[in-house]
Amino acid sequence: MGISGRELWDMYTTSGKSFLHLRNYADAARMFAAALQVAEGFGPTDPRLGVSLNNLAHALQLARRYDEAEALYRRAIELTAQEHGPDHPDAAVCLANLAGLYQAQHRHVEAEPLYRKAVEILGKTLGDDHASMATLLENYASNLRQLAHDAEAAKAEEWAKAIRGRRAAAPPSPAAGSALEQLVREVQAVKAEPPPAVQDLEG
Repeated sequence: MGISGRELWDMYTTSGKSFLHLRNYADAARMFAAALQVAEGFGPTDPRLGVSLNNLAHALQLARRYDEAEALYRRAIELTAQEHGPDHPDAAVCLANLAGLYQAQHRHVEAEPLYRKAVEILGKTLGDDHASMATLLENYASNLRQLAHDAEAAKAEEWAKAIRGRRAAAPPSPAAGSALEQLVREVQAVKAEPPPAVQDLEG
């Protein structure tokens, strides 16, 4: 009996994450590209398609293949908007990912409205104390600092600090959220240490 599409997607995705943690961005992107090819067969409404787009885009971003990453992030945004509407939490994740790409390229002016919109969507849909909000606010504040918007940055930093303080004091709860929200947690783990300079690679 042959391997199923689900098993194949899981295998490619797991391998891609392993390569990503090893900072082998070429092979990570190769695995995520294979996972995306499999996910295309699941149909446009399958959440694995959006996850695959973001996974591959993130690996390409780390490989400094920014144009390719941007195209994938934009496709993920369009796909999420079509499936869930523009104000869904997954849309906020995709907007924040694109903003992070722009920030990595020092395109801070372009990143700012994307971060602001992502914060707005998460606040409306998941609440101001959601776990993803703190990291989003910290990234937003970092971008605001680059624009010399120090007062706004300070507010975002204080908000993030308050969220972390309240969550640290609260009893642990089971992880929840969509597939893309789970992706945020995984990407945050990879971003815990800054990546070294890399050359153009993979596919």
